[in-house]
Amino acid sequence: MSTQTEQTEPQPTKPIEQHKWLENLLGEWKVTTSMIMAPGEPEVTCESTETVRSLGGLWSIAENNGEMPGGMRATSYTVLGYDVSFNEYRGCFYGDMSSHLWKYVGKLSDDGKTMTLDCEGPSMVVDGETANYRDVIELIDSNNRTMTSYGQDDKGEWQQFMKSHYTRV
Repeated sequence: MSTQTEQTEPQPTKPIEQHKWLENLLGEWKVTTSMIMAPGEPEVTCESTETVRSLGGLWSIAENNGEMPGGMRATSYTVLGYDVSFNEYRGCFYGDMSSHLWKYVGKLSDDGKTMTLDCEGPSMVVDGETANYRDVIELIDSNNRTMTSYGQDDKGEWQQFMKSHYTRV
């Protein structure tokens, strides 16, 4: 008597509770970003727009188009999702202003209002070195959120260098 083992087709990942947080980011946004280009320099403000879509309820994909300091135009993409294999939020950022692919690993606060995304990238202070960075997304309400960007200094302290305010349009 022979037995046959049934082979099943791989099943796609289904969204789980952690993926629902990404729905807060979906939609059309007006973005105002303030940044400090160098210590002692005045703050610079730029405007952009962002469109965020869902990919299968598993990923949010944001396309940002706007101005950079000095009047240059830029396009960037941010992809965020919850990785069920590693039980953590993961994502990436890339844009036409840099050849670096910023890879995020993130966590959500207990109250569900703040996503902290950590990554490593080229140092903005010393050429040829890397540094640690952190982007913190805070949900203010259903139509407003912020993202604050920090770099870690040589003492291990987080220094804010940019903050973006998002308003739903």
